[in-house]
Amino acid sequence: MKTMRQDAWTAEDDAKLADIILQHIREGSTQLAAFEEGAQFLKRTPAACGYRWNACVRKQFLEAIDFAKLARKEHREEQSKQQQPDQDSVPDSAPAMVTWNAVMRFLRQYRRDFTGLQARVKQLERDAESARGEVDKLRRDKVELLAQLRRLSDEHLVISEDYRALLSIVDRARRRQLLDAGSENAEQHKLDEQDRGE
Repeated sequence: MKTMRQDAWTAEDDAKLADIILQHIREGSTQLAAFEEGAQFLKRTPAACGYRWNACVRKQFLEAIDFAKLARKEHREEQSKQQQPDQDSVPDSAPAMVTWNAVMRFLRQYRRDFTGLQARVKQLERDAESARGEVDKLRRDKVELLAQLRRLSDEHLVISEDYRALLSIVDRARRRQLLDAGSENAEQHKLDEQDRGE
């Protein structure tokens, strides 16, 4: 079992830890990997290296960190340029295959979209047919209701006229009854007077 140092950090330890971490930053590696390497070199735990870096050392190397990040960016750009094939060295068939693959993907996607649109159009046609049937039914109902309204209006007119005629007949009958009752009273009165005169 390895023994880990527990003594105080020296300026040389801090400088070596900073060198290791800055190298990892330039290469695009992680801080955890840097702490692991620093732990092996300095005979300390990765946690101790991480704590020392974050608590004390990092603040002293802020400008160096910025330069390391800039170097990492340049390094990545160089790598991406190296990974991109030179147009002159690529065989003529390679771009065509990529293009055909892209065309095939596009056509498959287009077919899926087109099939989806066809299904949507069919559904809209069914909905439109259903709506047309409903509109036709509503038109028939309207015609029937208008005819029923005309019949009821005509019946109402006839009933109103019959009611007026009935009221007129009742009124005449009442007047007649009053006249008859008046003449009966007059005759009775005459008879009563004649009876008294005798």
